[in-house]
Amino acid sequence: METVVVKLGGGAITHKDTNQRRARVDVLRRLAQELRRAQEERPARIVLVHGAGPFGHSVVVEHGIAAGVSTPRQVEGFVRTHASVQDLDQQIAAIFALEGCLVFPLQPSACMVRREGRLEVFFEPLERLLALDPRIVPLLYGDMVVDSALGASVVSGDELVAALGQRLGADRVLLGTDVGGLFSADPKRDPAARRVPRVDRENLEQVLRGAGEATTVDVTRGMRGKLQSLAAALAGREALIFDLTVEGSLYRALTGREVEGTTLYL
Repeated sequence: METVVVKLGGGAITHKDTNQRRARVDVLRRLAQELRRAQEERPARIVLVHGAGPFGHSVVVEHGIAAGVSTPRQVEGFVRTHASVQDLDQQIAAIFALEGCLVFPLQPSACMVRREGRLEVFFEPLERLLALDPRIVPLLYGDMVVDSALGASVVSGDELVAALGQRLGADRVLLGTDVGGLFSADPKRDPAARRVPRVDRENLEQVLRGAGEATTVDVTRGMRGKLQSLAAALAGREALIFDLTVEGSLYRALTGREVEGTTLYL
């Protein structure tokens, strides 16, 4: 049975474009239905990681904690950021449960620390959940974690995806966003932007130059940050960047059908 790590990008599941701390309930309900349908058709060990959108990024920026936590106000921001992203996670878990998915939330800040810049993860609970029954879908999210050098720091959903892909030996990594892959320029701002169908070591630097920073509040630096995180950690694994907002896209990706997007071989 294959293992698949799936990222539900914050831009697709929240109102990141308007910086409102609201989940896109209609999108999440559809994604839950597609996940359940895919599990019934093609059983797999699936791990979900969701982004935070404005539930995380705006609070981090407001309190100035992207580079560490030391002052009383930053400590307050650290706690409030965690509470905010956990709120989103609970909403997502509730929606997926109502659609019949056996999601099992795992709080990153309770099983991870950053030590001298390196993320250390206690993987055993997640691995035992997957071994217990493949219908169980662990659910993780971008969070704040304690940090030996910075007091506390952000762990992005993309960083979690990369760590999980490595540890679990994932057969596939699916990166759902609110655009249909990587483009030569920001497709939301440049109508002439062209989709890049494949990214590998040969054209990675060229694509990085064209991948824009996020146009909304995003402490992980949008698509450029995503690529840089993955390039360092997914060596030898295939990943697909695709548009979660397109109906049926998650179902097709999970069941191995063709999905428009960008395939990464890094």
